[in-house]
Amino acid sequence: MINAYDQSYLNKISHSVGYMLHYAVHEYNLKGDEFIGLFIQSKISERIEEGDVNYLAGKSGLDLFLDVMDIVSDKKYLPKDIKVYTRTKEYWVGWVITHYQWYSGKSFKNIIDNIPYDNLIKLYDPLHEADIYKSYEVFDNYLKKGISNLKRIRLLCKLSQTELSKLSNVSVNTIRAYESKSKDINKSQINILRQLSNALKCNALDLID
Repeated sequence: MINAYDQSYLNKISHSVGYMLHYAVHEYNLKGDEFIGLFIQSKISERIEEGDVNYLAGKSGLDLFLDVMDIVSDKKYLPKDIKVYTRTKEYWVGWVITHYQWYSGKSFKNIIDNIPYDNLIKLYDPLHEADIYKSYEVFDNYLKKGISNLKRIRLLCKLSQTELSKLSNVSVNTIRAYESKSKDINKSQINILRQLSNALKCNALDLID
């Protein structure tokens, strides 16, 4: 897996996303699951996935929260003078999904679609003191259980495998193999991912399982 940005940025951005979620819940009284949805809706999640240095190195958790709300809400949220001395469950959720997104190359949307926010909160106690690779293993297992993302998105687009093949110029046999997971879409050539994502009008990262 080729990571979208250098690991040297990971510590900073994972802390910022963690504190962003903490502030949303504990300082601005938003529901965690709803705010995660707003974070994805704002497309700031995609800027992080793509390795935008303005977000990786230039934004605090409070900055990220305010940027999200400026994009998705008509209400004006003002900065607060906040001092945080503890790392809450909400902080851990933001921190760990950022690590997993970097490690796996999967989109934040893909991760949350497969591991809903409430499930992530429940994973805090068994995982927050464990090695990060244990979290990666648990998250990998969650994502392997469901249908492939290619199939899920194809069905949302109301396309058959044959129709998708014609639109993407990717063979039906290849599509079938990716959907059944007999062939690993995560190891596919980038041009195939682009052809499929263009046909499905989605982000190529959303197809990764």
